[in-house]
Amino acid sequence: MKKKLDLIDIKKFKKPKKNLVMITAYDYVSGYIVNESSADIILVGDSYGMTTLGYNQTSLVSLEDMDRATRSINNVELKTFLVADLPYKTYETSEEALKNSKILINSGADAIKLEGGKDKRKIIEHLTNNNIKVMSHIGIIPQSIKFNKDYKILGKNNEEYNNLFEDANAVQNAGAFAVVLELIEQKLAKDITLSLNIPTIGIGSGSYTDGQVQVFNDIIGYSPHPLPKHAKTFSNLFESASEAISKYISSIKR
Repeated sequence: MKKKLDLIDIKKFKKPKKNLVMITAYDYVSGYIVNESSADIILVGDSYGMTTLGYNQTSLVSLEDMDRATRSINNVELKTFLVADLPYKTYETSEEALKNSKILINSGADAIKLEGGKDKRKIIEHLTNNNIKVMSHIGIIPQSIKFNKDYKILGKNNEEYNNLFEDANAVQNAGAFAVVLELIEQKLAKDITLSLNIPTIGIGSGSYTDGQVQVFNDIIGYSPHPLPKHAKTFSNLFESASEAISKYISSIKR
């Protein structure tokens, strides 16, 4: 029977051939499906804004949006560790980060995720000192992206390499239990993974990380828009749903 992981279990994914799988979810149904799978972590991602709310960037997602999504997933009898994103501009100070983290924890999250590296060190320390479990997110940080052209692989030059390497070690030293590496050059992602004692979870960062995360809607192919280049798609539910609706309408029209 599936058992919800704790931080000790998650740290074991540093061992070879133990690939951690994290999948996003945004509501009761997606949460139910991922919870019933063998995924290790559910992420209530602020990609909720893009996949479900029709926003064109994650920075438009509010704390109320994330709280509602977290609550809906918590209505599932959860057997999967649940992480919720702190939305844009909700963790500018340590006190604000703690107050808003508690809202998501009280709604069912086991941990929160926030974007940023060494610039968020003091905030991560404050949260972990107050018993909030923190997953970090470095590399491309979508909350700060305004244009699609800004989504690119980072770490190809020495300055980016050194900054990201410092970011990874800073969040670990601040107390983060894991770190997402988004769109980081794969050699750098490997070097970071080997240097840390906490698991790395990659998205578009090659196969050398300790785990991978993907967006629920991308995996099942449920979007009217082209999917990101780094998305891994295993079905086309959008097309299937469109066909089902057309068949229903035809049956009534006849």
